[in-house]
Amino acid sequence: MTDDGLVGWVSTPNVRGTLSIIYSCATVIITAIWTILHLNVPGKADSLMQTLSRKVRWGIFAIFAPDLLTLVAASQWVSARKSVEQMKKISDLGSWTLAHAFYANSGGLILQPKNELAFPVNAEHIYFLVSHGYIPLPKITQNEIWDKSKADWFAKGFALLQIGWIIIQSIARAVDDLSVSPLELFTLAFVSSTTMSYFFWWNKPQDVQTPTILHCEFPMSKILTDSGIQSNASYADSPLDFILDSDKVWERRPSFKRYDLERQMEADSRNRARLQRIPNDAILTKRLPLNVLAALVIPSLIHSTVHLLGWNFAYPSSIEQLLWRISAVALASVSAVSIGIIRMLDLFGYQGRYNLAWVWVNFQREEPRSGKCTKLLDLFLGFLVLFLVTARLYIIIEAIISLRNLPADVFVTVDWTDFLPHV
Repeated sequence: MTDDGLVGWVSTPNVRGTLSIIYSCATVIITAIWTILHLNVPGKADSLMQTLSRKVRWGIFAIFAPDLLTLVAASQWVSARKSVEQMKKISDLGSWTLAHAFYANSGGLILQPKNELAFPVNAEHIYFLVSHGYIPLPKITQNEIWDKSKADWFAKGFALLQIGWIIIQSIARAVDDLSVSPLELFTLAFVSSTTMSYFFWWNKPQDVQTPTILHCEFPMSKILTDSGIQSNASYADSPLDFILDSDKVWERRPSFKRYDLERQMEADSRNRARLQRIPNDAILTKRLPLNVLAALVIPSLIHSTVHLLGWNFAYPSSIEQLLWRISAVALASVSAVSIGIIRMLDLFGYQGRYNLAWVWVNFQREEPRSGKCTKLLDLFLGFLVLFLVTARLYIIIEAIISLRNLPADVFVTVDWTDFLPHV
């Protein structure tokens, strides 16, 4: 210190507090969830609270099942690419893009038949209607679609920078032989598993609030009779249910349909209800290209491996360490076990239904007459799902409660000068 009380260059203390660890991890997770989620267009009767609660539900789903969130995004991406290839047959190249297909599949296009109740139509419906001359190709441009989107590219870029920073920081701590907190390990596993969702949803408009109305000069009765279907035929979602997507194999099991917070139906004067919003899980395909499967499996393996890195961490108690190890092994193995069982049953000619996370069932398979084998398999796979959810819940709880007692070097920051070449 000089005589006048002034101080020269002072280095930043190489320590961090518990609150800074919590803040940095919470910021990464919340920002990642908020920017990753690309939910479908809300229904016209949706309130702000309903829209926010839906996003919260899917955010919780992303935390507990990040691999399934990426599967949803991948399925939508595959469906959008298929739509673009279909449209090339009947439209000029470039007039129907991935953004158009995503926009349609998310409920951005509403068909208004002549003197009838309007309802959302997906890309498969649009292809049918345009190819048969019932409506012209929607004239909305890609720029207009992005103008409706609330996607904040700065926020996405900031989220990706945060993800990159926590990965680099964790690697640097390992190189410097500094401990990483379980909360940081959980955050690292979460972002490694969900990053691919950015890629699959990159061309999907985000938080669109107002759909585009497509006016049709023909009544639905004519469209149905032209297709060989009775005008009063029953349907589940809309009169265009007969246009089936051959790649779609999963739907919610009946017990979940009764309490489906994603679906909104509206009845016309004849008391025939039509879907008013396309659910976020409306597109779940089983037939994924090998490159897409690799893009799903690799992050999933990394996610499991990251949790296993906490095998020898110093936890507040030996019981907590044992439970972390069991949970990490469960996350790494249970999904592979369930997939292996399904593949083995396929080889033996099993024709019953399977379930996906117990919420969805493959409706294209017929249930055996006895149903006993299907019920036993359903119960077993349901138990595995419950085991996975319990394991992930413990990982989350332990990541938080372990903050009460951490190794001293967790609070030491990385000395970045160690990574600079010395002259």
